[in-house]
Amino acid sequence: MKKYLKNAFIKKIDGTGLAIFRITYCLILLAEISQMMYFRSLIFDKIPFLEPAEINFAIPISIWLIAVIFILFGAFTRFFAVINYLMGLILIGSIQSYEYHVFYQYMAINFLMIFIPVSQCFSLDRLFLKLKYSNTTFQYNPPKTVSQIYYFLPVFLAIGLVYFDSFFLKICSHVWINGLGMWLPASMPMMVHTNLSFLLNCKYLMIFLGYVTLLFEAIFLFIFFRKKWRVIAFFIGVGFHLGILILFPIPWFALTVIAVYLLLVPVSWWKRLFSARKDYSTLSFYYDAECPLCIRTKITITHLDWFNKISFKTVQFDSQENQYINHIETGLLLDNIYSVDVNGRVYSGIDTYIQVMKRIFYLYPIALLLKLPGIYYVGKRIYSYIATNRTTVRCTEENCGYNPPNIVEDAKVKILTNLTLADLKFLGLKFLIHFFLVIQLIIIYNSSLIVAGRELIHLKNTKLDNIISAGAFKINEVTKVLFGSTSHSVFLDAHFNGYNHIVAIVYLNKNGDEIWLPLIDRNGQPSYYNYGTNWRKMSFSTNNGNINIVDMNNGVRDFTAFWSVKNGLPINLANAKFLIKVKKIDSLKNWEWEKDFLSKQINKPWMDGGYIEWKNGKFVSHIKEIEKL
Repeated sequence: MKKYLKNAFIKKIDGTGLAIFRITYCLILLAEISQMMYFRSLIFDKIPFLEPAEINFAIPISIWLIAVIFILFGAFTRFFAVINYLMGLILIGSIQSYEYHVFYQYMAINFLMIFIPVSQCFSLDRLFLKLKYSNTTFQYNPPKTVSQIYYFLPVFLAIGLVYFDSFFLKICSHVWINGLGMWLPASMPMMVHTNLSFLLNCKYLMIFLGYVTLLFEAIFLFIFFRKKWRVIAFFIGVGFHLGILILFPIPWFALTVIAVYLLLVPVSWWKRLFSARKDYSTLSFYYDAECPLCIRTKITITHLDWFNKISFKTVQFDSQENQYINHIETGLLLDNIYSVDVNGRVYSGIDTYIQVMKRIFYLYPIALLLKLPGIYYVGKRIYSYIATNRTTVRCTEENCGYNPPNIVEDAKVKILTNLTLADLKFLGLKFLIHFFLVIQLIIIYNSSLIVAGRELIHLKNTKLDNIISAGAFKINEVTKVLFGSTSHSVFLDAHFNGYNHIVAIVYLNKNGDEIWLPLIDRNGQPSYYNYGTNWRKMSFSTNNGNINIVDMNNGVRDFTAFWSVKNGLPINLANAKFLIKVKKIDSLKNWEWEKDFLSKQINKPWMDGGYIEWKNGKFVSHIKEIEKL
């Protein structure tokens, strides 16, 4: 094991895959944070809008949002990775009844991003280094390679250990042992937003996929780092989580895991993608090679132009090689920037930059913005000012630029003279891997399979067993918050036992019209409020297999208060009435597959489950005993 880790650390590969992972993950995390911002009163207030939280959570959520945007662009990445981790620690740690399992992935990945060189490629940090150490006589190109082990760390922690732990729970579950692990969750109306009965009715396909999932989780930790298995693991894992994305109202979880799976894509694939049209440029950009500002402009555009759509030519070229210079005096070119597209159209000044941005796909919206009349005028004036006042002094090593950095990882560290910087990095990474592996093994001690084994050998409830078990629970409480290392009990028997009712909330307006809150729709399936954290709250806290009337009342109270204020009802809810609708569904008999099970449950009628009222800001519940309906 040590030898393999050492080889993975020593081996240097292209860092493009890490950059793709960084960008994809940050976009998903931004979506999660944006959803949290919208629902912050529902999540953090004691009673949404009526009894606000002690602090205004819009401020820390905004800080978190800004930090993730900086990481997305790879600007000051290490600093904002620390801020990202701390804000996740504060905000996710504050969520209790809205907590769901993607939070563990967030904490694991956010912690690792502090140490992983995710900004080695496609980042502003890389551009800053180029600009800092380049001049007209020398252009610095920072290394793009990273240790292979950095690709494996997020997969190991955010997927491998999760699957490994999950297997120890699922192997003792009737749902999974009977091959229904994929079919049953997808056959419960309140669990899915998509009806895929045409697939669910293929009995042997569903049972096969259930067992494949169980086997895949059991072996993933031992195969994902092996070259001949990585691509296979990638396609299987992405396929499963695309299914989760299509079926279940937890899109950010599915997409987050898919983002981590991108690290298993061979780096050669990314190289082919970004070099596929390397020689096909659609715009020729003319610049002054003796102008420091022009050099920095060229470096910046080249860095941002991932697909090499822009070619650069200096005005110092021989005119025989360039028809465009035959038409414009070189002296004029030195006072402005010109470009020519493939159709021979000539652009200058701000128009050149607009054409550049049109060819860099993620800057295209800025190009459209710059073309707006008022903004175009301001941009043109700013460009003219900069172009007029730029320095025209020839740049040399003495008056601009710096010597490129010389970081030697095999140099001896002064304090620990027997260790190099590379040695210290390897020791730190090896410690992290062993630390998280040991933590997960301790947590697994309380899993279903190990508990059954302890009973079999008569160890359970002995003094030693109680000490180890209690210690494992305490460690789990700490590591779950800090690193996302915890028990992963998802879609087990306990989630479905006795879950034979669906609860919906309907507003009754003054005209007697019924308006369904966007939590559960008329089919009994999740609606657009009921995603992510809200789905966890609605489907497993407010409603569940064995309803707790206190949790039910608190959930209905919070959802109705939030929805009311968002839909223009008075914030004090002086007089509002909401009906409780109940759809009684079938419990699975003897854990056996049943044809058209989902469609049958969707077609079940709605029943009267009572009602709740808001009177002068006070919540009054008249909900019936749903378990007895």
